[in-house]
Order: sequence, then C-alpha cells, then structure tokens
Amino acid sequence: MEKDFEFAIGMIFSNEVEAYHKYVAYAIGKGFGVRKENLYRNRKGEITRRTFVCNCEGYSVGSSDQEKKFERYEVRCGCLARIKFKVDNGVYEVMEYVSDHNHAFVPDDQKHLIRCGRMISDPYKGALVDMISAGVGGTTAYKVLANRAGGSKNLGFILRDSQNMIQTERSNAISGGDCQSLLNHFHCIQTQNPMFSYAVQVDQDGRLTNLFWRDSLSRFDYDCFGDVLVFDTTYRTNKYNMICAPFVGVNHHWKNILFGCAFLLDETAESFIWLFEAFLKSMGNKAPKTMFIDQDQAMAKAIRIVFPNTQHRLCTWHIMKNANENIPNLYHNSDFKDKYFLALMYRCRSEDEFECTWRKMEEEWSTENNSWLKRLYGLRHKWSLAFGRDTFSCGIRSSQRSESTNNVFQRMSTKTLTLVEFVHHYEEQVKHMREIESQDDYNSRGKPKLQVPNSGILTHAASLYTRTIFKRFNEEYLQSLSEFISSTTLDGSVHLYTLRCLGIQREHVVRFDPANLSVSCECKLFESKGWLCRHALKVLGGNILITRIPSSYILKRWTKGAKQGIVDYESHQMSPGASKFNRFSTLMQQSLELMSLGAEDANTMKIVTKNMERAKAEISSYKSSVVVTDDASDDDDDTEPSLCKISVLDPLRRKGKGMGYGRLKSSSEKKKKKSKKGTPSTRIESRGE
Repeated sequence: MEKDFEFAIGMIFSNEVEAYHKYVAYAIGKGFGVRKENLYRNRKGEITRRTFVCNCEGYSVGSSDQEKKFERYEVRCGCLARIKFKVDNGVYEVMEYVSDHNHAFVPDDQKHLIRCGRMISDPYKGALVDMISAGVGGTTAYKVLANRAGGSKNLGFILRDSQNMIQTERSNAISGGDCQSLLNHFHCIQTQNPMFSYAVQVDQDGRLTNLFWRDSLSRFDYDCFGDVLVFDTTYRTNKYNMICAPFVGVNHHWKNILFGCAFLLDETAESFIWLFEAFLKSMGNKAPKTMFIDQDQAMAKAIRIVFPNTQHRLCTWHIMKNANENIPNLYHNSDFKDKYFLALMYRCRSEDEFECTWRKMEEEWSTENNSWLKRLYGLRHKWSLAFGRDTFSCGIRSSQRSESTNNVFQRMSTKTLTLVEFVHHYEEQVKHMREIESQDDYNSRGKPKLQVPNSGILTHAASLYTRTIFKRFNEEYLQSLSEFISSTTLDGSVHLYTLRCLGIQREHVVRFDPANLSVSCECKLFESKGWLCRHALKVLGGNILITRIPSSYILKRWTKGAKQGIVDYESHQMSPGASKFNRFSTLMQQSLELMSLGAEDANTMKIVTKNMERAKAEISSYKSSVVVTDDASDDDDDTEPSLCKISVLDPLRRKGKGMGYGRLKSSSEKKKKKSKKGTPSTRIESRGE
C-alpha cells in the first residue's frame, strides 16, 4: 500500500474481506492493530453496518481479585481511531473515518508482531506440517522457515502462531475421536489399496482394546523375508498407556524391516493370541520358521497355540538382564560370567558339551539350589546355541535386533501422543527404512574387487549376494585359507574331513558327498545364518571341479534378486489421481526452482514477480467464472473420503507408573499383582485381505 494512502468518505469496496484487508494493511504500515467491532443486521439477517477499530479502542473490563497464573498487559487506552462502513448488497462504502490516535505507534522493527497482521499462509502451513510429520520439532521447524525467509519478521507469523496452528491441526485430526479417526485413516488407505490390512478388537463398551495393521509392501516383504520374526513388546505410547508391539524382520541387506505394528491394552495370553492370529491371517497364513521374544509366559503360550511349528527362541539380552537382577554377585564375577554363563549361552557346540559345562558350573560355584538358574536350565533349549544351531535365525540372538527401530518409536512417543500421530510417525519410519533398502540395492550393483581374484566360488558369491552378505561370506572364505585338513575318512560314499585352524587346537568335522555336492559342518553356520562356513568352503575349494556355490546352499533371501518372482502387492494399488496434495507438492517443487532463478538479480526478480501477479489474476478470474455443479469431475478426487463403518471409542486413559518411556518388564522380571479381570472383548472387527 502507498505510504501516504488515506481512507476517505465514500470509498467503495466489493466485500468485507477486501475492506478489512485494506484497513489492516494501512494499520500495519502506520503501526497499530485492528479489531473488528460493531456489526448491525436488518430483519433479513443481512449486514448493514460494519466497524473496524484500533486495538487500543475502549478500556478493559475490571477482573476479579482472584490470583491469576498470567496477567496480560493492557493496551487499551480509549483510542477513537476507527472506520465505519455502510453495507448495501454486500458492497462496503466508507461512511465514517477517524485517523487520529491517542497513543504512540508500534516501531518499525516490531510491526511484524501486530496480531491482526499475522497469518500463516498455505505454503508455510504445508511446510510446517511436513516437517512436523517428519519428526522435526515445532520450534526447529519455525526456525528453518525463518532462516529461509531471511528472519522471523519476514514470515508473517511468530512461533506462538505456529504452535497454535499445530495444536489445531492435531485437534482437527482426531475431531471424531482418536481411535475413530485412526480407523477412518485406515479405511481411506484401503479404498485406494485393497492389500492394506488392519484388525481391531473392542470390549463390550465399544472401546479399543487391541489393534494391528500393516501395509501392502509389508506383505510383500514378509513373503520374501518372513522366515525369521522378532516380536518385542518394548514401549508404551503413553497417552493410553498402550503397548507398542512392532513385528520386525531382517531383509537381504541384514537390516531391519517392519512387517506391521500393534497396540495392545494388556499382556494377557488372550491379547497375544488375538494379535498373532490377526497377523497370521493378514500374511496369508504363512508362519515364520523362527520367532524371537522375551520370557513372557503369556506370549509363549500364545505362540504355542498360533505358531505350533515355529521355533521359539528367547532373547539373550533379556536373559542377561534378568541374570544381572537375579544372580548379581555371580553375574558380575568375570570368572563365572566368561567361563560358564557366556560359554553356556554361545560357545557350547553340542548338547553333551552344554550338560557337562552346566555340571561343572554347579560343582565349582555351588549353584545347584539356585531357583532362578533352575528355571533357566528348564528353558535351555530356547536360549543356548548348543540347542539352536540347527535353527535358522539370520544370525539373530536377541530381540534387541529391533532396538534401533524401537528407539525411534521411543523418541517419537510422548505423554500426549495420539494413536493417529503415532501411526503417522510409524508410516514415515517405514518410508525411511525402505529408502535405506533402496540405497543398499543400488550400492549392491556390480561386483566388488576380489582379494582372491582366481576363485570361482568367490566370484560366484560376488555376483549373487548383496554387498553386506558378500562381506560376511568373503570373511569366511578368507578364513578358510587358514584352515587345514588334518585327516580324512570315508563313511560309505561320504567323505569325513577333520579341519583345524593354524594355532587353534579345536577341530571341526565336515561331511561331503561328491555325488550330490552335499556338504555339512558341525559348526552349523549355514543352518543358522544361511551362508557357507569357512570349514565347508575349505573342503569345496579343494575340489577343482567345483567353481560355483552348489545351488542347494544359496538362500535366495540373501541374494540381490531376493524380491524377484514374488507378487508385488503394491501393483494392486489404485491410482489416487491428481489429488490436491499431489498438485500442491508438484507446484511447490516447481516454485522453488522458479524462486531460485528469480533471486539471482533484480531483473529476474521483476520477471518472476510480474508473471506471478499475472498468474494470480488469471486464477482469480477463472475461479469467479467457474459454475459449481453437483456432478464431480471424473479426474477430481478431492471429494470427502468415505468413513469407516466401524464405530470405536478411545480407551480410557490409564495413569502409568514411573517413567512412561521405559522398557516394560517381562513376567520373569517382576511379580505379577493380582487384579480383577476386565470385561472380555465381545466384538472383533477385521478389515483387509
């Protein structure tokens, strides 16, 4: 607005918005705020008079003497500056104008703080929402925008405005209830992608008790890598004190992937049975070969019922943590821990060796009557490698494999986090993990430089395995060069090789049948991890006719083509069309490039500004000429999405004890208190495949 502009009696404005914005722009230029005051209507309800006043108009109404936490400073001083409009058929005409003020104006360096002039534009609002969704804090997001704009005074709003906007967005997101809004979100996704799956369980009052969901790509990943599953009920979301339980797997780069996630209200066997059945159904009734959990008895019971053929392994991290709590004096003694406890867990190669070592431990440390060690002995087949070397585990020993993922969940969980917000953060984390996998796929292209270039087996492995797995295979191959065959015997057509490593007395026996190229080693590395050990490679490498890894010892899950030949469920996704969000994102990318070009010098800035003004005028003209009809355009998908027909209430908020962010104790870590059983769930609603 021109610096010397003044309003005059008789000025005409086409509507209230134009009149108000004109007066606000004038007020900001002068240095005072504006407040909407009197409004008069006729019998038809039409506005006939409208008044805007200086924000220093009038005097404050006296408040009670009751103590307040915060006392706002008063700026009203009876200023009479105002503008009054006569309204006829929506047209605003100035009928009274007072320009004199009885107070000092706001200095130039503070004008951007005047409330009526502050507004978060749609581009800034979208940028704030995007950064918050990506896990950036509200204050940090505001600082980023302020830096881009050349200072907070150029933004048009202050930090408090952005915080209020974010809170409003949060409230709007769950306006129909947190759980109901979440189910509506899932239903909306499923209308676009039928392979998306979710299941919900409620109690007799219709309140959420348990929830599970997974997207279509998680089903695809499970088809490829669902042989090993890590399930760890680690953290609570805090607002409802619900348990967050991600289903975690290992991809072909030996990194975590998420197969799905769940919220549980309790840790009863019934809840775990419901959850595992929902998970199994959503994955086409394909059970994992091996499953890692903690020492929770209810969880173990559910696994026996739902996954009867799945190998159940205990988390070694939990066992060591429990040992620290139950036998602290022994556990902190390095002689006991290294010679016996860790040996029993990791170094015993056979069941006989385990039993012998256990008896020696009891004799040397008098542990025969220790109740905790007795219970641990009863579970030995679930935690000692002596009983689990034949079990495929991807090299996992602990549910702590998923801790890096759970740490992300912990950081994004707060005491006020809603389920809708948590799911949104989960979706962003899944996107991030898949982007890392894509980068790993890219980095696995081609072949590495070989340290033994003339090895046919090593060359074959380099062409097969991903970068991470080849690194581990290569380590085994190089170690095989230090092995030597001390003796050879025959067992029918099977050759028995006894191998030793230079400087190490321990022997390994390898069985090899040249007729079918079958090879097995008592170290069981292939059976547990899925690639050949140094001992087997030594035997195979000694046969000049073997220049490739036998096909029966190549696990597809570790290869570059691990996902080839598997149905891509994402291809079933329906095209969402050109939604408003997609159009906004496209225009945002183009506008950033345009602004970068326009900022080069004054002339390019004039060109960009001129064309932007022309575009705004054309859009305004187009919008005013568009005739709104009841028929939706075929290519417009901005219609309100259909809502989920399931009606679910939020769980009652339960006050957590102690720190809400800590790890939950397993049943072996705490004494369970007797409590009244809640009303059992009476209704299960499932959606998806």
